[in-house]
Amino acid sequence: MGITFRWVTQEGELDRVAETRMRCYAAAPMDLERFTKGIRLDRRAKLGDFLLADRDGESVGTTTSLSMTMWVRGAPVPCQGVAFVGTVKTHRRGAAAASASGQRGIASQLMDHTIRRARERGEVVSALMPFRASFYEHFGYGLVERRHEWTVPMSIFPTGDFDGFHFARHNDEDLPAVLACRQRTVERGHCDIERTRDAWDAYFKTPVGEFFEVVDRGPDGAVRGYLVFGNEKVDGRTSLRVEEQMYDSLEALRRQFHFLASLKDQYSAAILTLPRDVPLNWMLRETQLPHRPVEHAVAKVQTITRMQVRVLDPKRFLEPMKLPRGTSGRATVAVHESEGTVSKFRVDVSDGRAQVSTSDASADVECADKTWAAIACGEMTASDAQRFGLITAARPEAARVLDVLSVGPPPFCAEYF
Repeated sequence: MGITFRWVTQEGELDRVAETRMRCYAAAPMDLERFTKGIRLDRRAKLGDFLLADRDGESVGTTTSLSMTMWVRGAPVPCQGVAFVGTVKTHRRGAAAASASGQRGIASQLMDHTIRRARERGEVVSALMPFRASFYEHFGYGLVERRHEWTVPMSIFPTGDFDGFHFARHNDEDLPAVLACRQRTVERGHCDIERTRDAWDAYFKTPVGEFFEVVDRGPDGAVRGYLVFGNEKVDGRTSLRVEEQMYDSLEALRRQFHFLASLKDQYSAAILTLPRDVPLNWMLRETQLPHRPVEHAVAKVQTITRMQVRVLDPKRFLEPMKLPRGTSGRATVAVHESEGTVSKFRVDVSDGRAQVSTSDASADVECADKTWAAIACGEMTASDAQRFGLITAARPEAARVLDVLSVGPPPFCAEYF
């Protein structure tokens, strides 16, 4: 029999989704309880968000389609968050096997249905955190985020005031202020995703056990930032790993460094991830990132990628953005979609806004959908994409017009899904 696909709409079938996830990802069947609890704790997902692939009465694959809100250059757009894409261990095939049979693999068919779901819901962009980026590039997803993971010896953090820090209170005393702080940070950034109140209730009110949560509250009662952190052993020594970090100003970030400096007798170093435009080494007591082995304490940094995005509706994605004034011009863009079609549209930039309209004119800029995602999200300038042969630009000045999409904070998403 063939494979059938269905979106789960009954509460009683959540256990089946959890079991399918377990068969996709778990190390052993004893992990089923963790998946069963997890599917009910994550309140971002609702009935109708879980896709199951069935064959002969058995579920052989699954995805989850979350309805979220992404902020792009100061404006919110509807976003699909794709999570838990998987095929159970007994039904996976390599590309050669799929080609020989003339059929697409289960995961590929799951992704087709998942993207269709986003379009049905009117979502402007689809985002995911890939296990292998090259797989999702086949569906038009481009990497849009470079993150800097820093390992910083406690001894070189700057010292100073951090009065107002306290352990998070798992009640309504802290929750609204923490939520407001995170929302301010999300709106100020780029390609970050809101956390819903339901998700906050699950995340913030439920004791995590594995992590400490500390809040920085100012004299006016507002929360300026917060840290969620735990322990990690590195080369036999105890490091502090920051699992989540929010700060609404540079001063709030410096205060977090002061707090971390105070923990030098308990931890040898702190591991934290920041946007690539934060020059952390220049804020430390030792600015060096050595080019050779040294004996003194220095920070280390590693560039990592995480989020991939596919832009489903360029008009609704670009037009809400608040762009820098001073740039004006037009560019006709042809995007080669993974489905084999070509989307062609004209982008007119003036007075800090972009207007997008369909066009039959010859393309000024031509690229794959995965490359367009990186340009549209500001991860890479169109001019750089042209310089490295990633796009074709009939008019270089048109590529320079699109460079305005890269002005401002780089893409960085704190919400994991």
